[in-house]
Amino acid sequence: MNGFTRNTFIAMIESVREDAVAAGLTTPSDWDRGVADLRRTATDDGTFHYTFFKAVAVNASPERSAA
Repeated sequence: MNGFTRNTFIAMIESVREDAVAAGLTTPSDWDRGVADLRRTATDDGTFHYTFFKAVAVNASPERSAA
């Protein structure tokens, strides 16, 4: 799990830092603090939980139905 957490999940989150900051979704310091907390989940005493799910969406608007 450590490999998945560090090499996939955390790496994926880290890759969007500049976009998230530029969009005003977070500040650089808040982002860095959050990623540091996320990295701690991959330590010996850390806990990481992520749920995979599948979703299905339906657009029920009249315009979509007429097409």
